[in-house]
Amino acid sequence: METQLDPKKFRRIHRSTIVNVARIKELQPLFSGEHSILLEDGTKLTLSRNYKDKLFELLGRPLS
Repeated sequence: METQLDPKKFRRIHRSTIVNVARIKELQPLFSGEHSILLEDGTKLTLSRNYKDKLFELLGRPLS
């Protein structure tokens, strides 16, 4: 499924989670290099440190 999504709009943030980056409202640092992602609808997700660099590369810089 991931290969069918536009990589400029959707990004894997955890091995079991793909997110629409336009819906990300806030990133908050956690322990061990992970981050908490808050979506516009209030959903909280975990950004794994393994996928952090690719998301930050797409965003240009971390949101705060």
